[in-house]
Amino acid sequence: VSPLESVTYDARGTFTVTLQNGQVWRQINGDDKPRARFHIGEKVTIQPGALQTYNLKTESNASPYKVERRS
Repeated sequence: VSPLESVTYDARGTFTVTLQNGQVWRQINGDDKPRARFHIGEKVTIQPGALQTYNLKTESNASPYKVERRS
């Protein structure tokens, strides 16, 4: 769990988030979900998912997003 420091979106609406702990995570299932809305400073939780994937959840988004670690 770490607060959200910044978020960027590509042309397809896929997000990349940077957490205050320095981790960078990129959305990998952007085509089948509506564009995510985030608030700087909200708590982000990353948890292991099925088949070596990771799930990102925030305080304002009840639905998890599949992500991969970028750094």
